[in-house]
Amino acid sequence: MIPRRDDPAKVFVRGLGTAEGLEWGVWLALTVFWIVELDLSPLQLALLGIALEVAALVSETPTGVVADVYSRRRSVVLAQLIMGVAFIWAFASTNFWVILPAQALIGFGWTFRSGADTAWVTDELTGGSDIDDDAIERLLLRRHRWGIALSLVIGPLTIALGWWQSVRWAGITIGVIYILLAGWMALAMTEEHFTPARARGEGLMVTFRNGVTAIRVRPRLRVLVVVTLLFYFGADVFDRLGFDHFLTSAGLDEASEGGEALFVLGILFFVLALGGLVINRVAEHHLASGRGVVRLAVTLLVVAALGGLVAAATGLVVVIAVGYLFQDSVREALWPVLEGWANRDAPSEVRATVHSLLGQMTSVGQISGGAILGLVADAASIPLAMAIGAGFFALAASSATRGIDRNGRGHTDEAIVEA
Repeated sequence: MIPRRDDPAKVFVRGLGTAEGLEWGVWLALTVFWIVELDLSPLQLALLGIALEVAALVSETPTGVVADVYSRRRSVVLAQLIMGVAFIWAFASTNFWVILPAQALIGFGWTFRSGADTAWVTDELTGGSDIDDDAIERLLLRRHRWGIALSLVIGPLTIALGWWQSVRWAGITIGVIYILLAGWMALAMTEEHFTPARARGEGLMVTFRNGVTAIRVRPRLRVLVVVTLLFYFGADVFDRLGFDHFLTSAGLDEASEGGEALFVLGILFFVLALGGLVINRVAEHHLASGRGVVRLAVTLLVVAALGGLVAAATGLVVVIAVGYLFQDSVREALWPVLEGWANRDAPSEVRATVHSLLGQMTSVGQISGGAILGLVADAASIPLAMAIGAGFFALAASSATRGIDRNGRGHTDEAIVEA
């Protein structure tokens, strides 16, 4: 059923939340496909992440500017189409060099959605005027919670399909559903309160310069640039190599079939999703209290650092899982919090561009961190690389504290966040 076209909050939460839930299933299947069935090395796993992030780095700002100049709605729908095709491609071959470009296509497609979705819903809910910041930040968390809740269904279905057919078919099926979701969103999304930059006589370069200026003159956005770089420098090692460490410790990395590993990793994903729901709800309660998005970001970064260190410090499967429960679950709540932080200070007319510029910092952090920590993992060990990554989470938390004094209180708007 398609929500009313005059209800962008529900479209945002349910449509993009569903996309998040499907992505959980894809990454579950891809993780098993890469580690168990293809037996990729730590450096190859890092290269997959680097390919995705290089494509995002190159594309992020141009696609964000395009969204501000032409249409945020079209940008989001196009992102869904491209990513759906890329998901299918990622499972199309067992040849590493064939599937490597699929990661680049995922990164390229993601940049069309990055920032454009939040900019779209903000203007649709407010008619382009200023909005209560806490309301949008809580809406971001509600979308994320919808995605996590849906992943609790998609995860077991992915496992079941992987056992019945294969891990590859499970991933391809989700890719097809993802493309169908793009059609649903094209019908459900409105764009009635957005004035394209071209209608104001502003082209791509003017919009880009305005976005850069917004970051340069706003202190908390400058702090967020540093936090983003440090955080994502450490994040990629957990995304690309952390589950390899878990499966190796469980004795499943050299299995000839992916079904058993898919089942064990699926249980871990299920537990992480439950933890993510709890952390997400706590984060939303924190924002409702008016204590601020920056204080919340600092707290989450500290907990993520501690969880990462626990996961890196042992070879015991249960302890690694506990560490990941804190590290991964907290990080899942952290990215909508950081996006809300950016949305709070970004001017409406260049909101997608500002999000995309910060998205480029995400890519720079992940590319450099993925390459350097991937080499550390190859030369020394994955746990050492993970410990260094956790250290960068702590550095990001320390940097984020510089934005606390400038963080104002927002007023909750139930009419906006209700979805």
